[in-house]
Formats: sequence, C-alpha cells, structure tokens
Amino acid sequence: MAIHVKRNTGMMGGLARVALYVDGQHTAKLGNDEDTTISLGDEAVKLKAKQWFFGSKELEVVDEANVEVRINMTALLLFIAAMVCLIIGVMIAPIIAAVAVVLFFVCIIYGSKNWFQLIKVK
Repeated sequence: MAIHVKRNTGMMGGLARVALYVDGQHTAKLGNDEDTTISLGDEAVKLKAKQWFFGSKELEVVDEANVEVRINMTALLLFIAAMVCLIIGVMIAPIIAAVAVVLFFVCIIYGSKNWFQLIKVK
C-alpha cells in the first residue's frame, strides 16, 4: 500500500516544514507544495501532521489514498483575530490587548490538535 501526501498550506503555513508522522513515528518533513509517497504494508495506518506546537488530528488510512495537508481556517481566523486585537489594543485600549492575549491562548490550545487538516483527496 502506498499513500501519497501533499502539503498545501498556502502563505500562512509556509514558514517551517511540517513533520509527518505515521503510526507515531516521524516519517518525513514537507515544505509548502511538497509531496511524498509512503510505502507501507496492507494494514491500516494513522497519519498525523505537526509543526512546532501546532498539529492535526489523526487520520486513519485503510488503503491507497491521496492525502492533502491543509490549514484549518477556524484556527487561522482565531490567530488573525488575536493579531488584530493586539495591534488595536496597543494603539487604543489595554483591555483589547488583554482580549488578544486570551485569544492567543485559545489559538494555541485549539491549534495543538486542529491547526492542520488531513483530507483524503480523490
């Protein structure tokens, strides 16, 4: 069985390489728009992507598949909202900066398992 994995995270996810884990073992690192093929046995495997403290949920793949690594838009919107609140808070009101800090914590906690999405592509 072979699994073809492509990273398609766009501009926001292009800073560092994404580590790909197969059944808990580090297999490859992917840059933006890079792909790799993983040859495995006939049993089902679990894929996971990780970059620093951001990660993805595990995806179980039973047979040959094309998998794409993408950024979760909800996590990205949380991050952008935190950045906007931080900038506005520094210029206008400290309370908005406090909201930004809370949003950053929420973003880090949510992003630890939901920053990336592993999607089977046909």
